[in-house]
Amino acid sequence: MARIPTGQLDLFIASASDVSPKEHRDLMARNWFSLAKQKRTEPIQHTFGENWVKVTGDEKYGIATIFDNDILVFVMSQYMAAINNNLPTGRRFQFTGYEYFKFIGRKKFGGKAYSDLWASLERLHHTFVETNIRMDVGARAHSFNWLSEILQMREGGVHRGYEIVIPDWMYESVVEKKIVLTLDDDYFNIRSGLERWLYLFARKSSGYNTGGWSEGIFSIYKKSGSKSSFSEFKRSIGAIVKRGGILGYNISPVSYKRQKGLYFIRDNELIDLSSKDRQRRGANKWRQKEKPNE
Repeated sequence: MARIPTGQLDLFIASASDVSPKEHRDLMARNWFSLAKQKRTEPIQHTFGENWVKVTGDEKYGIATIFDNDILVFVMSQYMAAINNNLPTGRRFQFTGYEYFKFIGRKKFGGKAYSDLWASLERLHHTFVETNIRMDVGARAHSFNWLSEILQMREGGVHRGYEIVIPDWMYESVVEKKIVLTLDDDYFNIRSGLERWLYLFARKSSGYNTGGWSEGIFSIYKKSGSKSSFSEFKRSIGAIVKRGGILGYNISPVSYKRQKGLYFIRDNELIDLSSKDRQRRGANKWRQKEKPNE
């Protein structure tokens, strides 16, 4: 396939077959995106200890969705592929829709697909994040957009691709500190926004560890940033548990002192065997009494 002829590439795009999907660890423990494809303008807010996050969206575009996040996964995956191949990287780089669609496994990508891709770039560019996570000593807060700049490139009226600029903090934490985890190849086939985030949560908290991970349902609900009521959230979780779990992970209900929780463990025979008779890993805070409004 022909390369984009304009501009100086800061990152060479590896082919989809050479790249495993990567996600930033900070974006997995709590949800930073809208779980629904419908426009959301209601802020997403998290407070945990001394750390906090607030995500807001432009009235016109709304908050970027967890499906828009596929572009950031694509970017971080390309960074890691470049590092592993001793190639130079930079915050500004160019890519084509074809390269992106091949990466996420989309088989049909006509005009609507390209329109959807540009809409995703616009939401990422117009979503505003404020947080004190990953701040240097003495810094109180940090504000940024998921994409600092976006550009559709044309040559003689012909679409040639896209140019985007990644925020400083993301570039530094991925390229220099490598704060990423590898996702299962079928991640992009997950169609439910809630199931996508539950997978990311399980990958971060349970991972490939023996003992898995347990946490209270209300705690998980708060971390999900879901707009639904707690009762609706529990019903959705119940349906997922009834099916046996999500991509790569088994999920089962657990109880602790009249509280309901979930237990995540990797769907792997060796991990299952080595986890028998071992104490389950889990969050301590979910054991505290919660009084959610249903």
